[in-house]
Amino acid sequence: MVKKSVYRKKNSDTFHRTNPLCLETDSAESTEKLGRRLAEWLRKHNIGCVVFTGPFGSGKTTMIRGIIKNLTGRNDVSSPSFTIVNEYSDGKVPVYHFDFYRIKNSDELESFGFREYADKGLLLIEWPEAVLKNMPAKSLRINIEFLGLNRRKITITFPEEI
Repeated sequence: MVKKSVYRKKNSDTFHRTNPLCLETDSAESTEKLGRRLAEWLRKHNIGCVVFTGPFGSGKTTMIRGIIKNLTGRNDVSSPSFTIVNEYSDGKVPVYHFDFYRIKNSDELESFGFREYADKGLLLIEWPEAVLKNMPAKSLRINIEFLGLNRRKITITFPEEI
């Protein structure tokens, strides 16, 4: 369950946009559900890039699974740790799930044509720390932290231009 004291609807928008917005979830299922709800907001506000930070096992891929499930109907979402990118083109907009854990600098981004993906669909990026300055300007940032065995603190920082 998403903690209601910090997560609420306002007007017709799914998320009340305070910057940053802090939420808590108490299970993998609620983190995935939050991802599904976030997908609607991303679509509505035409966000093209979401970067996810947080330690191993914090729920980055779980939240991404919810986003991809909502946008494409796909359930078979896994982290592209070795392939760098997984493509999901089943929906109206292609979704590209990146894992930059092994990327060390911006030159490596250009070696596989990262910039070309930005014009094609939604980018969901895990482990962007080494190349954050190279992310598109209108990127949503999500940090996930452990609060306990199943509890997570999720901090969403919205781009200024929406």
